[in-house]
Amino acid sequence: MVSHLKLGQKGENLATKLLRAKSFDILKRNFISDNRTGEIDIIARDGEILCFVEVKTRHTLDKGDNSADETWLRKHQAERIESAAVDYLCKIGNPAIKYRFDLIEIEYGKWGLKKVHHWEKRFGMRGP
Repeated sequence: MVSHLKLGQKGENLATKLLRAKSFDILKRNFISDNRTGEIDIIARDGEILCFVEVKTRHTLDKGDNSADETWLRKHQAERIESAAVDYLCKIGNPAIKYRFDLIEIEYGKWGLKKVHHWEKRFGMRGP
């Protein structure tokens, strides 16, 4: 497997453990919309709220904290995730529930795990 794919999978596995530790129910991983226009890394439930979670994992060279000057999630990526979320909601019958979009940032450094941050409602919350 290509190293960036291994890193991404490692990050998604860690994010899943983090969410479970926070008492989230993991419903699905790596959901791809029917028209293949979007993918959701993790679909989970936080109480009564459905969560569409994007996981961003990277490896830095430990030359200081450069996370502030880089965008972890670009606008077009958020739009593709939102499109996949609409597809998922259609598949489950468009329930009248609240849902949100979370972002989990995972950063590995030279010596291993450097930082994990879970941004709830990172790019919105919807529903009744």
